[in-house]
Amino acid sequence: MIKIFTNSLGDEELKAVEETFKSQWIGLGPKTKEFEEALKKRIGANNCLMVNCCSAANLIALKALGIGPGDEVIVSTINFVASASTVLEVGATPVFADVDSVYFNILPSEIKRLRNAKTKAVILLHYGGHPCDMDKLYEECNGLFIIEDSANSIVSKYKGKHCGTLGDAGFFSFDAMKILSTGDGGALVLKSEEAADRAFAFRYLGFDLKESTGVDRLKVKKNRWWEFELLTISNRYLMNDITASIGLVQLKKLDSFIQRRKEIWNIYQKELVGISSLILPPEPLDGSESSYYLYWLRITSGKRDELAMYLVDNGVYCTFRYYPLHLVKLYGSKNTLENAEDISETALNIPLTQNLTDTEIEKIIYHVKKFFS
Repeated sequence: MIKIFTNSLGDEELKAVEETFKSQWIGLGPKTKEFEEALKKRIGANNCLMVNCCSAANLIALKALGIGPGDEVIVSTINFVASASTVLEVGATPVFADVDSVYFNILPSEIKRLRNAKTKAVILLHYGGHPCDMDKLYEECNGLFIIEDSANSIVSKYKGKHCGTLGDAGFFSFDAMKILSTGDGGALVLKSEEAADRAFAFRYLGFDLKESTGVDRLKVKKNRWWEFELLTISNRYLMNDITASIGLVQLKKLDSFIQRRKEIWNIYQKELVGISSLILPPEPLDGSESSYYLYWLRITSGKRDELAMYLVDNGVYCTFRYYPLHLVKLYGSKNTLENAEDISETALNIPLTQNLTDTEIEKIIYHVKKFFS
């Protein structure tokens, strides 16, 4: 079965882990801080905070921006489940917005339709690595926090600026299915330094930024360094130096990963064009760059599910990311969002990873063409 999500971990990552083992410091430490600095520099962020997963970064972002009970957060419905669940976890209410039918990104007009006095923020997803039209969103989000889910867009850019740094908060994923993978892990960036300080406390049990451990307190000559105070109540969402050492190696390889994914994207765009009942995905907006995380097809003949089963039966795994959140019963939404619901019935993701061989690409293209012939 050709996988739809893979990672590229090898001997260099193993060597980095071995060196971390030898250091005998495997928790949050110098490697994690080095990874934070390296990613911050790469994407031009004000700050960077490594965490144990992207969902934790999402939760911390909401807390750091002061979002809580009584607030509403507009969430693009084609999105990862954590984007809604974290809103509920802080006591706020997710309000689901429709997406455009081409890019699958949030419709700016939905923000105007849905916002009210309780609305505090918008969580958007740069679907598949293609940046949203941020200029239009800035106009509609005036006065609201913009929170970017950049899990699909590790190095995507909009008008020369990296996704994740375009709004008030942005978060990234390094899980086993992402382009840059550390097995699990995530990062959070925040525009405001005050919010970043709050995020630090939320990341680690509510400890103060400068005195998070007894060692820190001992360094500043404090007697009874084992005594402490807390700034807030929180849980523990730390990355460790084992995963950070992997991330540092992966970051050096990232450009080659993206280049290969773009090559495969271009092959699909060339070879699959002109097939009846099949709509190919768009190129990135003018002035933007994609990370090419997902490749999606739209099947207009009503045979999306049949294509999916045919591909799986012939050794090509496929899926649809992401099932519309407003259709999840637990969230209790009563809305009809026509574009998202149509996408959910017609869209399919096929493999797009840097590990695909030329033979596998040919096989995928052959079977898509054969199905429609």
